Amino acid sequence: MYKNPGFLDLAFIDSVIFRVTGLLWLSIGLIFWAYSAVYFLKNFKPGSLITQGPFSLCRNPIYSAIIVFIIPALAIIFHSGLTLSIALVLYIGFKISIHGETIILRRIFGDEYTNYENSVNEIFPYPRHILPLNN
Repeated sequence: MYKNPGFLDLAFIDSVIFRVTGLLWLSIGLIFWAYSAVYFLKNFKPGSLITQGPFSLCRNPIYSAIIVFIIPALAIIFHSGLTLSIALVLYIGFKISIHGETIILRRIFGDEYTNYENSVNEIFPYPRHILPLNN
């Protein structure tokens, strides 16, 4: 027997405005994901660090597209707390697993990666070259 867990229903976002916003957010996410994947496939060369294109917005744009854009957009569209919790679990998993990759990249690329790491967000895209942050 299936029971709908009502406490996971985000009824307060069940409106046309939120659905349109969710569809827009989903569109941005799908475009960002496709752009990131294609850019990576076209520009990946063993021994070189990709820092341009979507990788100038965040260090992990493919993960970002899924965790920051696509899954939250689906949660908004379907006003689903369960779907939103998937994004949270994926983000926690990402933070745990990316640590090892970061260590490897620091070892391989040294100062080049450290400078990149210090100038570009890990997962939340930000166009620093357009809107610089004042420290």
